[in-house]
Amino acid sequence: MDFFAAQDHARRVTRLLVLWFAIAVALIVCTVYLGVSFMLSMGDELSPARPALWDGERFVATALAVGGLILAASLYKIAVLAGGGGAAVATSLGGRLVPRATTDALERRLINVVDEMAIASGIPSPPVYVLDGEPAINAFAAGARPQQAVVAVTRGTLEQLSRDELQGVVAHEFSHILNGDMRLNLRLIGVLHGILVLALLGRILLRSGGRGSGKKEGAPLLVLGVVLMVTGYAGVLCGKLIKAAVSRQREFLADASAVQFTRNPAGIAGALKRIGGYGTTISHPRGEEVSHMLFGSGSALSGLFATHPPIAERIRRIDRSFEAAPAKAPVMAATASTEAAAAAGFAGGHMAPPPAARPTGPNTPLAAPAEPTSSPPASAPAALAAAVGTLDLNEIVHARQLIERLPAVLRRSLETPFGAQATCIAVLLAIDATHADTGLALVRSRLGDDMAREVSGHLANARELGAAGRLPLVELALAALHELDSGARENFLATADALVRNDGRVSLTEYLLARLLADGLHPRPARPLLKATSHELRRHCATLLSVLALVGQRDRAQAAAAYARGAAAAPLDQLGPMLSAGEFGLKGLDQAFELLAGTAPAFRKRLVQAMAEVAAHDGRIRPIEAEVMRASCEALDCPLPPSLGGLAGDEFLDLRCQ
Repeated sequence: MDFFAAQDHARRVTRLLVLWFAIAVALIVCTVYLGVSFMLSMGDELSPARPALWDGERFVATALAVGGLILAASLYKIAVLAGGGGAAVATSLGGRLVPRATTDALERRLINVVDEMAIASGIPSPPVYVLDGEPAINAFAAGARPQQAVVAVTRGTLEQLSRDELQGVVAHEFSHILNGDMRLNLRLIGVLHGILVLALLGRILLRSGGRGSGKKEGAPLLVLGVVLMVTGYAGVLCGKLIKAAVSRQREFLADASAVQFTRNPAGIAGALKRIGGYGTTISHPRGEEVSHMLFGSGSALSGLFATHPPIAERIRRIDRSFEAAPAKAPVMAATASTEAAAAAGFAGGHMAPPPAARPTGPNTPLAAPAEPTSSPPASAPAALAAAVGTLDLNEIVHARQLIERLPAVLRRSLETPFGAQATCIAVLLAIDATHADTGLALVRSRLGDDMAREVSGHLANARELGAAGRLPLVELALAALHELDSGARENFLATADALVRNDGRVSLTEYLLARLLADGLHPRPARPLLKATSHELRRHCATLLSVLALVGQRDRAQAAAAYARGAAAAPLDQLGPMLSAGEFGLKGLDQAFELLAGTAPAFRKRLVQAMAEVAAHDGRIRPIEAEVMRASCEALDCPLPPSLGGLAGDEFLDLRCQ
């Protein structure tokens, strides 16, 4: 899967969706206009002069009223879903947030699988929801951006699938997270909602007309109600056709991506085969509304209105030898000791190993950890850009090892919101040990003595993390931090910001980690509201390339050379000379990330290549450069897998706080 190509395709589909939506609205407006004209002719039947069929002012008024209603309802629905993130979709279907401290073995297994996938793909670990009242096998990922995503599964998925099959389903959903499908899916819901509102208004008018004082008084309202209802439901049917056409091909892509991610076709193929016995239908009344987001079709619609290809066809594309109809079969691993081990830790399961580390027996341990630093080949910048938004078995194995190497006490602390807060604060304080005491005093004054003691107990372990361990730890912590209420979130983020600025200077690492926390708990809009000019884009590109050059090279001349190499590969030419840290500061970096994240995928692809050119200028990517690259790419909605980095090394790049 090419992340940037998939993102670009999703944008093209969105533009096509807007075109189809505009055509549908235009046809609806014309139909309603004819109904209004007929209604007026009925109301003026005693008048010698009947109203003309065509009236420009009447048409404009109808277009503004009908088109405005549909557009407003669609935008409102999209805004509500985007603002609430994937959690709003999950809870609307009766989903329950699975606490990180759960003692349920099946839920623990699910969290472990999701964590592995998240760290391996370079995104924060998403909150996990379970639809307890749904015995069928189904799942979905929802959210406007990867930072807002949630993964939800039905109770049937937890109980009926083995770990390999569950991993195949989760990999399928991560494909939707990475290739831009989630935002497209939310917009499809919004489009259908806007048209449905028109039908609901027609139903209301029908009831009002039926209760009129007389047939003549109620007839016009009845006619208008019928027109609005029939037109609205006809529009909904057309919208479902559009939804089905958009969704079916995306499902084939997600299935193929799941095989690519896990290199285990039997996993997702086995899950699809089990669907034949257990079904995919979501019983919740809103199941049809989100049917296009699900792993399997959540409704009984078929043919042209089916949002998913036939199960047999999906299986044959993965397993060409498949002939028999899917059948109900017992989950052989449900009571096996290997399943219990997989639920208890990160190293369980039957995932096929990568070729370089293929074991010779069932109990062969994972491959040895990667070296702390790497010396990339000449093609490393292009390879790094190609790695953005991708996921494969090597990365999943690396993510498992990385998680297992984290201190056990820190891993356990991530199971509760209290412990996750303490761990993140300890990581921030450990970056600059000289001001730890004043930082603890600040924590005590803002979050209490218990939190200060917990943070103090984590400091020693946090100092041993190094550059490669900090970012994954914070990404894992975000899932537990989502369990905080809004007030507690804001208090925690304010404390983190105060700690970063506590000593009067801000290191680049502190800034990036604090930004990751803020973006994960208080997400920005899916796209910036204002587009930058070419001059602004040049300056923002220069800012990011300057940051990497300054943090990666001790000598300013070498930094300038690294910057020049990156500038030559940048998406815009004539970036100008390298900037110093005093020329942009925190505000400049914030602006750069906000506006560059909204650029086209092709632009961001070249920007990531340029950043990689800077980092690889001296023939090696140091851990601090890897950390800055990963955190920067995450801020740009271009998640980069963690195997880029090493395990040790730190540098300070002090930034202006203004």
